[in-house]
Amino acid sequence: MDPTTYRVALENGLNLKEVLTKGSILHINEGYEDLDEHLEPETRDRKTYEYIGQPVKSFQELQLDPVDEKGFVKKRIIEEGGGLPLNEENTVSIAYTGYWENETEPFDLVKISKPLVVDLKDNGLLPGLQLAIHSMLVGELSLFLLSYKVMYGEMGIPPRIKAKADCLFYIKLIKSIITPKQGPINFSEANMFNRVHHEVKLLYSSGVTLHKTKNYMAATQVFRKSVSMLHKCRLANEDEEKIQEKLLIKLYSNLAICYNKLKKPLQACTSCNELNRLNSLWNNSKMLFQNAKALRMIGQFSEAEKKLRRAIKLQPSNEELQMELDLLLQTRDSCKQITLFGRDTLEPVNDNFKRAVDVLIINFKNNVNLCKLTLPSGLNKDEMDYVKEACIRENLFFNVIQKNYFLDKDVNEKDDPLWTSPDFN
Repeated sequence: MDPTTYRVALENGLNLKEVLTKGSILHINEGYEDLDEHLEPETRDRKTYEYIGQPVKSFQELQLDPVDEKGFVKKRIIEEGGGLPLNEENTVSIAYTGYWENETEPFDLVKISKPLVVDLKDNGLLPGLQLAIHSMLVGELSLFLLSYKVMYGEMGIPPRIKAKADCLFYIKLIKSIITPKQGPINFSEANMFNRVHHEVKLLYSSGVTLHKTKNYMAATQVFRKSVSMLHKCRLANEDEEKIQEKLLIKLYSNLAICYNKLKKPLQACTSCNELNRLNSLWNNSKMLFQNAKALRMIGQFSEAEKKLRRAIKLQPSNEELQMELDLLLQTRDSCKQITLFGRDTLEPVNDNFKRAVDVLIINFKNNVNLCKLTLPSGLNKDEMDYVKEACIRENLFFNVIQKNYFLDKDVNEKDDPLWTSPDFN
């Protein structure tokens, strides 16, 4: 089979072309981690990992045999395996280590003590890894040279995943079982929560991996799918409800972080609203911080300050919170709103109003700390028309969300199926 015809099992049926340009789920790890733990650069010692294989200075020196007709995947068996060949009816457990050429540290790994479990019929593996695993037998340890054409593509996932770069993987096939024939999840049936819980944990861990590689867009897709699955599943008792709530808090927290990274503050606010509904916002300084950042980016300065001061009260020694408060106050001072007090709204638009709008728009356009800016209420039709005209002149957008009017540097965010209008009150 031509490896370029592989499709990666992701939500919305992304094909390989989209995977190579937008990123993909690199792997699904059953390790269950908090995203917040990965916000700072990793400083772990190499000795804490169980590495497979060694780095290679030059890929050209390797003596390997092709696995596929085009030679995109090449291998050398280090330890022989046995048993029957693999097929799509198998679920396997693997460990691996991935290296770039002439680099001593791996860019990706899965430990033998905590292997990756992969359903060969329905998985999120890249085509190169899938071809490699299908060529193995149980117990086998092999070295694979994988072309960028069946891995991360010409663009890669900067900065961790290099662009247009071949890579080396040591893979250990630990075990293989026949995949249980459970069929697709029917969310309307009772007693489905355990299966949904298992699937959501796998997706969550995959989202953490995507965040670590700075592929925030793909991470949000995975987290959103998990949220949707949890909401659709019927709950049998209070214990399942508690587990669901705990997972939703983790997912909405991570969505808020990723949306802020993507400069999508309205969606970040929506995630924080859900945390508030789950009673996990006002006593959570990390999420108050994320909520305040999103509110600052849309010009909701008073509400942002309220949440920041609450976060500082919870963590008075946190320097990052104080830095965000300083930035918020500076941003608010630089964006003076149009003053309407004492003005007759029926009065025609005059030069003073136009100058105020022009200054407001230029300040907004040049302020890197703002994505959107909420306009004051009370503008009449002629005033709104002038604001729209000024936006067009400066290549900005003018968006309306319920009763709120925004100056916007991007198109509306309503394309997110889980987006709802954020509550700013």
